[in-house]
Amino acid sequence: MQNAEQCKQDMTAVQTAADNIRTAINEVTPLLTNTWVGRSADDWATDFRGRMARVTGILDECPGQERWMILKATDE
Repeated sequence: MQNAEQCKQDMTAVQTAADNIRTAINEVTPLLTNTWVGRSADDWATDFRGRMARVTGILDECPGQERWMILKATDE
């Protein structure tokens, strides 16, 4: 049971970090339209949106992984 408790604490820290990353992404994204313009800017913005979508997808998986990790730790 000690493993499960430690896992819960660890996963809480992971979720807090994920929430902080998501907040930072949401705060910086609107600022990007105030940087520069042109084809290079558009290409960079497209790449940025793609990277952020991948990061967001990973962050969205955290709660499900948390439940799995806690169940696994409970079994040990």
